[in-house]
Amino acid sequence: MRTIFQLPPAIRHATLTSFLPVQNYSLRRFSSTLPTVTSSTGRSYAEAIALLDSLQSNRAVVSSISDSSRDMNLNAIPEMLEWARKAGYGVSDFAKLGLRCIHVAGTKGKGSVCAMVENILLQYRRADDGALRSVRDRALGKIGLYTSPHLITVRERIRIDGVPISESLFTRYFFELWDRFSFERSSNPSDLKRLSVGKPSYFRYLTLLALHTFVNEGVETAIVECGIGGEYDSTNILPREAVTVSAITKLGIDHVGMLGDTVEKIAMHKAGIMKKGIPAYTVEQIPGAQTVLESCAVGKGAELHVIRRNPQLEDANLKLSIEGQFQKDNASLAIAVAASHLQSMGVTNGAANEDSKKLGKLSPQFARGLETTKLPGRCEVRKDGNIEWLIDGAHTIDSLESTAHWYLNKLENALRDERLPTATMLIFNQQDRDAQGLIRSFLGVLAGENPQVQLELYTAQDRLQKMRFSAHRKMFTYAAFCTNIPFQSDVPENIDLQVQIGVAAAYQSIASNSLNMCYGSVEEAVELARKVSEGDERVLVLVTGSLHLVGALLQVLERESRRPP
Repeated sequence: MRTIFQLPPAIRHATLTSFLPVQNYSLRRFSSTLPTVTSSTGRSYAEAIALLDSLQSNRAVVSSISDSSRDMNLNAIPEMLEWARKAGYGVSDFAKLGLRCIHVAGTKGKGSVCAMVENILLQYRRADDGALRSVRDRALGKIGLYTSPHLITVRERIRIDGVPISESLFTRYFFELWDRFSFERSSNPSDLKRLSVGKPSYFRYLTLLALHTFVNEGVETAIVECGIGGEYDSTNILPREAVTVSAITKLGIDHVGMLGDTVEKIAMHKAGIMKKGIPAYTVEQIPGAQTVLESCAVGKGAELHVIRRNPQLEDANLKLSIEGQFQKDNASLAIAVAASHLQSMGVTNGAANEDSKKLGKLSPQFARGLETTKLPGRCEVRKDGNIEWLIDGAHTIDSLESTAHWYLNKLENALRDERLPTATMLIFNQQDRDAQGLIRSFLGVLAGENPQVQLELYTAQDRLQKMRFSAHRKMFTYAAFCTNIPFQSDVPENIDLQVQIGVAAAYQSIASNSLNMCYGSVEEAVELARKVSEGDERVLVLVTGSLHLVGALLQVLERESRRPP
């Protein structure tokens, strides 16, 4: 007996409706005020991860600040400086120890800009020709990247020369900090006391771990991405002497409990990373945000450069490796930021024409960097049998609008192929923001630019007359709303799916499509996509709404890839 998934697409699509001791460490490039601690052996990476996960989560921090009647942001930097002190660093130590940072804030595109800047600079780091060898060896040094969130492993957040740090390095430096937070020296050098309680929150710990790792591994150039906001973000303990350039990507509404409910208020927070005498770069913002950034730059004594799209990026011979038209604006900002950093480090080879005021032909290093940047989970396409995964971790109204345009472009291109898609599917989740508001806004963009209009231009063609594709009359053939839990085996019995149920109801009210399901895990949503794609089907699956969702998806796909055929 044939299953419903073996029926012809037109019938199936119409009928499918349900379904501790103490460790020793050396100070290396450290201040000499830290206590010597006795070593123990055998502490593992798994133990480090378990301890890290026991710290106060980002969600808890955001919730406590948002719910507080007082402005807890005001305590953020003093508290972070105190944690840095306990870790063995004074405010000026990072610059004294040779670290030179590119500091990046913004609402949209932070991760993309950071990845592009990193890869541009790596072209100099990896250069073999004589003209650039001195650049590699003397000027830039090792290149570090600190970013968030991670998709699969937390080590993705801390990279050196384009590679996540190893488990052994992570474990080593994690426990060095852990022990330093457990012991501190008072003003009396002979008075060593053990802290009975207290560790930094999750993001604060990782920020200090990144800086600690960079210092001890000889990193001299570091790209540092803000977590939330800017002025009160944990990364903003960096002194001006340790920063070569500041960058602010596209601004929008997000984290309103911490940053405010208007883009002008949010711009004030983001502008907090600007520093006196340090060049700052941004893209074109809406007028209110732009006015705030310019005013803050004047007040802080920073020169703000507004970067417009680089005309070289419209050249058909240069293709960005990260898809999406909006990435050209991120790339333009990355070009200006990387050029500014190179110039501050005394590098002129290949960088002279990238200055924001004289956009000339891109050097081979810059062009190669933009053409080879890899950023999983951002406008990423993965072809997997009959499924084409369209993956983007957009999680704000503005970023989901960009994702909608990207998806429609991919769909329209697919409808011009010889092998036409037979179904489309949406996998969506958002646990921390207004999930229903986001799905309504996202679907509104799709409804306003539905490819049905474009399809009508091609219906005279024989191959489209034969097409058995119903999704052009709907937004998606199927939809799955799941949690961010990767695997079904990890779903608790009492799982709360109220968010998913609410989003599904909002989706159905707009899309008028009852072919939607709610799941406790991403794995179950993937299984549905697999069933839909059985046989000769070609299915486009858009996964969006959260980087945490994207990370869970990648874990599921990675596990599947390891299974024997």
